[in-house]
Amino acid sequence: MLTNVHVAGYKTLHELTDADLELGLVNVLIGANGSGKSNLLEVLGLLGAAANGRVDDQELLRRGVRPGAPALYKTSLQGERFRPTISLGVKAECQGEQVSYDVSLDNPIDTPRPTWQYRTEKLLRGDKQIVGRSPNGASFSAGLEQLSSSFQNLKSDAGLAVLVKAHPNLAGAPFELLDWLQNYMVFSPTTPVLRGIQPDASQSDPIGVFGGRLAEAVKEILNPYDRTLGRMDLDEILELLDWVEDFNISEASKQLISPSVPTVRNVVRFKDRWMRESRNLLSGYDASEGALYVLFMLTLALHPRAPRLFAIDNFDQAMHPRLARAVTRAFCAQILQASPPRQALITTHNPLVLDGLNLRDERIRLFAVERDASSGATRVYRILVSENVLKASQEGLSLSNLWVMGRLGGVPNI
Repeated sequence: MLTNVHVAGYKTLHELTDADLELGLVNVLIGANGSGKSNLLEVLGLLGAAANGRVDDQELLRRGVRPGAPALYKTSLQGERFRPTISLGVKAECQGEQVSYDVSLDNPIDTPRPTWQYRTEKLLRGDKQIVGRSPNGASFSAGLEQLSSSFQNLKSDAGLAVLVKAHPNLAGAPFELLDWLQNYMVFSPTTPVLRGIQPDASQSDPIGVFGGRLAEAVKEILNPYDRTLGRMDLDEILELLDWVEDFNISEASKQLISPSVPTVRNVVRFKDRWMRESRNLLSGYDASEGALYVLFMLTLALHPRAPRLFAIDNFDQAMHPRLARAVTRAFCAQILQASPPRQALITTHNPLVLDGLNLRDERIRLFAVERDASSGATRVYRILVSENVLKASQEGLSLSNLWVMGRLGGVPNI
């Protein structure tokens, strides 16, 4: 899994070091609107595009990253030194080995190009560089010299690491890190897409950035005979949706959806426990949107083809606070049980999400994201379960209470 993230010169992230962002398996970012939470999620998307060999709008959109002009991507804080390049990287522990990937990217502000240029790039196993590049050319560790000399003349807008990913010397940890980054996505589900009445602008398998193909993804892991969704018992899910007696996937039909409503082929169908037997079936178009978001979060945690590294922006969207708390507990449990391992980053504005976190488990981590009062740069720090927090909890103050009171940080200055 990724253990550290560092970045300099990206939007509000003037400089974050490895010590600022030490990750667990579930990582929750809290902070005021505009504090830089989404920027942090996008850093990994930018890295993923770089690790995949090309950084342009199409590659960024595919990963759920908002494309932007170089003038908006490069940090331009009034009190901070301007950086002409964006530098970012990660450290990871994969298969018992330490590995890291770093890259710096540039695109002229005055004459922007469709594709960002690589200034530097390096992939390391431990302290030993496997491949690297600088403005002067590419370099390889011992064992990679037999690669074609054409790599020395690699174009500046093409990544190096992806081209040698299949080399035997990159087997194991380096390959796994590149694979995690290349498949990383920032999910931002929206209600019309989840309902199946609007196409997903960034479709992917098994589920789109905005929630496209939710019905198909659920169908692939739903076992109505064993009463399971993936490895999760259906009764656990139905406890979260107190009005739902059952759910399944069916083709859209005029019995479920009005012919005037455009829809995708397959839809989620719910059975309402309170309605008459002959009229108790609702499609995702008519049902509570909260139920669709619950299915989306859990399917992403359970589906075998979901990315092993992913982020969800606004995790609590459309959920009642108490439902968000319960879904957080279920989501964390499934991520921690995943095999092979899975890692998630989520943002939230809902205080009760914090009450669904077991922060005594080192694999679950909470971070406050704030703008520096003097420079406006984004700062990040981990919120630890200190003796003061434990004492406050014993006095009846939950994490949600402490956050709203401003005792954890990550609150607007209003």
